[in-house]
Amino acid sequence: MSWSVRISSEAMADLESIKAYLSAQFGTDVSERFIRDIMKDIKKLKDYPNIDIKLFERFDIVTDYKCFYTHKNYVFYRIEGDKINIIRVLDHRRDFLFTLFGPSMKEDDYSDEE
Repeated sequence: MSWSVRISSEAMADLESIKAYLSAQFGTDVSERFIRDIMKDIKKLKDYPNIDIKLFERFDIVTDYKCFYTHKNYVFYRIEGDKINIIRVLDHRRDFLFTLFGPSMKEDDYSDEE
């Protein structure tokens, strides 16, 4: 199957935010290289669309979102037909459950399993 990768406006905003932060902290060269490396990994989804790390199973959440980890960020995506839709790119320290699922995801909903 020939896969295409589409990046949502939210994911593009995430990448711009990461780039701005890194640029302010470490300079433009570092931020551009970092984003370029994340984008290379996103493009690898065309060859390996099911590299999902099963993150949601750790929290006992049923969702069609998949994710992989790259450069201290989680890339969340969904496969729809022959399209891989990048939903968000979130820093590993961010509360991705709240960001993705909103205020309905309370702390009590987290599984205690490690």
